[in-house]
Amino acid sequence: MTEKLTFDSVYLGYELPEVVRTVDQESFNINAAASLDYNPVHVNPEWCRRSGVFGTGATVAHGMMTMSFMATMLSDWVYAAGGWIDDMDTKFVKPVIAGSTVTCSGVVVELHPIGKGKNFVVVDMNAVNQEGATLAVGKARVTLP
Repeated sequence: MTEKLTFDSVYLGYELPEVVRTVDQESFNINAAASLDYNPVHVNPEWCRRSGVFGTGATVAHGMMTMSFMATMLSDWVYAAGGWIDDMDTKFVKPVIAGSTVTCSGVVVELHPIGKGKNFVVVDMNAVNQEGATLAVGKARVTLP
């Protein structure tokens, strides 16, 4: 982006830069250690194969891992400009299995010119895998300078 990000520089339909992350069992294990969530659905491939968890037979990412990718998309876009994330709401649609590449995108769907320091936008967010299947959706309220 060559211009400085401000409320006046965005518009309805403005697309945020995508964030792309490839996940594997090691990233699930690291996330489990960080979150203290060692549920076998995330960290035990053999148990997942036997149980057929989520119909995949594979370990799946923590939902908060997927949400963190979406939050990274927002924060990478707005924090350097002096803005911030006010609120973020997500819904997990499909499990993220080991080996997936997750692409997070966002588009500005509302503009709220309240006044300097209070102007905000609403961003629709989407996370898809390498096959284009939707993994998560969400909305965020972001204050822009």
